[in-house]
This record gives sequence, structure tokens and C-alpha cells, in this order.
Amino acid sequence: MKKLLLLPFLLLAVLSMAACGGSDNEPFTPGQPETPEQPGGGDDTDDSDTLAPEGSGRYLVLYSSRTSNTERMARQIRTALDCDMIEVEPQMPYENDYNAMLERAQEELAAIEQGRYPAVGTSVDSFDGYDIVFVGYPIWYGSMATPMQAFLHEHASKLAGKRIALFATSGGSGISASIGEARSLCPEATFVDRTLLLTSSTLSQMEGRVAEWLDEIGAGREEPVTPGISSPNVNISVGDRTITATMEDNAAARDFLSRLPLEVTLKDYNQTTEKIFYPSPALTTAGTARGCVPIPGDITIYAPWGNVAIFCKNGSRSNDLIKIGHIDGDGIEALRVAGDVRVKFERQ
Repeated sequence: MKKLLLLPFLLLAVLSMAACGGSDNEPFTPGQPETPEQPGGGDDTDDSDTLAPEGSGRYLVLYSSRTSNTERMARQIRTALDCDMIEVEPQMPYENDYNAMLERAQEELAAIEQGRYPAVGTSVDSFDGYDIVFVGYPIWYGSMATPMQAFLHEHASKLAGKRIALFATSGGSGISASIGEARSLCPEATFVDRTLLLTSSTLSQMEGRVAEWLDEIGAGREEPVTPGISSPNVNISVGDRTITATMEDNAAARDFLSRLPLEVTLKDYNQTTEKIFYPSPALTTAGTARGCVPIPGDITIYAPWGNVAIFCKNGSRSNDLIKIGHIDGDGIEALRVAGDVRVKFERQ
């Protein structure tokens, strides 16, 4: 089994291969798999034990690449997030000959349809500690590249309950079929709604597209811990009164906390059942559990519209509501007034 080398050692190896290998700008062929790259360095006969990722960061980037295109996307994400990165490699390297590689890819895809997956030389002991696992791959004949399919098949139980964000490259094929494959391979994982696909026509926009995508799904560099910053408690100033709220431990609530202090005008909605406002940009909801029966004091996000809704009365169950906090005690009484209310949210 091939030993996994985490950053910075893996990054140094990747850079060395890039210096010795082909061009980063090798073109795609529409409707075909990524053009095969030269088998990358390392000793495939290494029998050392598999090492688990350190889990010191919030994110892990997994990628499989036949040319440098998917690898470049993975490295771009890794650079933006300063996180761990692992390459998923087949146990048997692909042929240098392009036509031979295409033939093998077709054979492996046909075998997967029959439940037979090719062997991969990459294994991960645990994904504990990661908020999001980024999974990147080239698209071959409309499907996820076979090494990544095999890896997800082997690691499905370890990825249960994890959030997975998919990114891919292709000559011209879409990503939808591979999304379905990923969901079938890891049925107990939670998939981030937004995916990122770069084709031959958009590859030159990689840097901007990757940055935009990471912002959309709420992924960013982990900030250093500062005393008092991790408190889930919030003060809410309403006129000359201050009430408090306790926030949930989820990505949407953390995004909300990161924007404080925040002054907004709450507006009546649904016959004074709720007080709402629209944060700009919208709070991240990626991978956050949805669905609740709101009670007075609940602070929620209505996902389809992106508005924050504070419930002053009981509400009906909605599968589109995300609870991010609750106003403590009888503090909700301060908001049970007709008309707009100006408030200020601050960390305690």
C-alpha cells in the first residue's frame, strides 16, 4: 500500500513532478477523458503502513488527476485554504500511450457497472477533524474517473456523516452524472450543493472561479483562536434594553458570529410571527442540517431566500429552516412589538 505523505512533504513532491513533467496547459479533447499524464513519482512498491491525515486543519483536498488540470485545481484550493492534500492514485499506473489509457478507462468503467472496482494505492485511516472533504477528479466519458470511484467505494463508511464538496475537470462533459455516482458511493455523507466544473473553455479562469466557489460554500482559512472569540453567546441591543442569545454549533451560526458586531433593521413578517432581515452576502448554509419546528426565540435562516428569521410566535415545521440560535429566557418579549425594530448584535 502506498504511504500517504501530508503537506508540506506532498506539496514538495508535487512541485518536483510538475517541474519534470508535461505542460500545465495540455489541452482537453471534448467528449474524451483528460489526456493521460506521465505516471508520477514515488515508489509504488512501498509497503509501509498507511498514515492517517493529521486532522489539524478544517479541510482536506483529495484529488485524482491524469493530466495536471485537476491537480492544478486541487493545489489552488489547497493554497487558498492552507489545508491538507492527498492524491488518489491507481495501484497500477496507467499506460503512457493515450489510446491504451482510453481503452483501460472504458474497461474499468464497464467493470464498475458490474460492481468490480479497480485497485487504488491510496488509503486514509480517518477523516475525523475535517469540516469539509474536497473531492476532485477528471470526468471520463461522462463519469467520475475510476480511481476516485474506487477510493470513495472503499472509504464510504469512513466518510459517513462528513461534508463532501465536489470539483472536476472535463473536455466538455457535464458534472451531473458524476454527482449522482458520488452520492451513490457515499450515501451517508452530506454533499455541498454547489459543485465546481472547469472545462477546456473555462480552465483559464481557474483562480477566480475557485475563489468564488470557496466563498459561495463558506470555506475559508481557519483563523487563529483569540480569547473570548469562541463564545457562542450574543448580546442583542434593542433600544435601551440588552437581551442575550446562545448560538448553535454549525457552519451557518459560525458565519453569523464572524460578522459581528452587526446592526440591522428587523421587519415584521407573516403577521408578526417573525422578525426578519437579509444579511449581505447571504450566510453559508453548506452542509448544515435543515428542518425544524420554530418556537418563540428561535433564530433561523430560511434557506431558499437567505433571510434570517427570529420567531416571536410558534411557527410551522419547515424543511427549509436552519436553526442558528435561540434568544435566552424571556428576551423575545423585547421584539414582540409592531413595526420595524433596529437592533445590534454583538459577541459577549
